[in-house]
Formats: sequence, C-alpha cells, structure tokens
Amino acid sequence: MSRPPSSQTTPQFHRVSERDLTEIELHSVDSINDLHRTHPEHSQKGVRPPRPAYSPSLNGNLFTCDMSAVNQRRRPVSSKWQTRLQDMLTPSSSHAYAMGCAIITLLLLTVFLIFYFLVQQGGAVQMLTEAVREKEETAKELSLLIQELQALRKNLTVMRGGS
Repeated sequence: MSRPPSSQTTPQFHRVSERDLTEIELHSVDSINDLHRTHPEHSQKGVRPPRPAYSPSLNGNLFTCDMSAVNQRRRPVSSKWQTRLQDMLTPSSSHAYAMGCAIITLLLLTVFLIFYFLVQQGGAVQMLTEAVREKEETAKELSLLIQELQALRKNLTVMRGGS
C-alpha cells in the first residue's frame, strides 16, 4: 500500500477522562441556555445548537482533525457573484416576501397593460365603425344622385327629341 500524501494528516486521538466529558457537557448546556436567553428565536422546538468541532468516540477518545488538511481538499472558494446568486436563491422570509411582492406587482402591471391595450383597441374599433357607417351613407346618397341624373338625362333626351 502507498503512503498518504503529506498534505493529508492522519487523525489523532486523545484520551478524555469522564470528569472532562462531564465538564464539557455542563459547559455545552450552559452555552445553550445562554443562547436561548439572549436569542429567544432559537429556543423553538426543532432548532438544534451547532455541532461541536470534535466527534467523541465510544471509547472516550476525542477525535481531532487538522483543518488545514481539510481546507486543502475542499473546492476553491467561490467568487462574489456566485455567493450573491446563492444568497438570492436561498429562501428566507424577507427574501420570499420581496419576491412575492415583485411577482404580484408584475402581474398587476401586466393586467393593467392588457386592459389599456383593450381600451385603445375598443376606441379604434369604434372609430372604424363610424367611418364604415359614413361610407355607407355616402354610397346611398351617391346612388340616389346617380338615379336622379339618369332620370334627368332621360327627360332631357326626351325633351330634345320631342322639340
């Protein structure tokens, strides 16, 4: 088997006594109580305190990890725009409220523009209807004038022919 690269360190175990574990537990309880006292929004059911940086094992040994080795294995730090994009996509109550308001505003604006367009089209249709009526009236008048002219021409030809 090959040896692990030098950038990766092997975990180290330290023996922790029962008294130390009890002290750690009491300190954790005190810290949680302080957190609940200073930040009542964290005292709701289902909210868990942050996990400790160590993972106790069953045999009482404390597992520690070299964070420099962990950071070397992680992906590179994302750029600012990626972080901002993630923040925009991460749901939060104020963000969700703002997005909801923006969506409702856009929907209302769209409905307003549709009604405005329909009113404009209604006005244009009314003007066209009036123009068509006027054209029909003018056509009727012209046909009556043509009939009168034809009658006058007949009368004039009859008068010229009879004289």
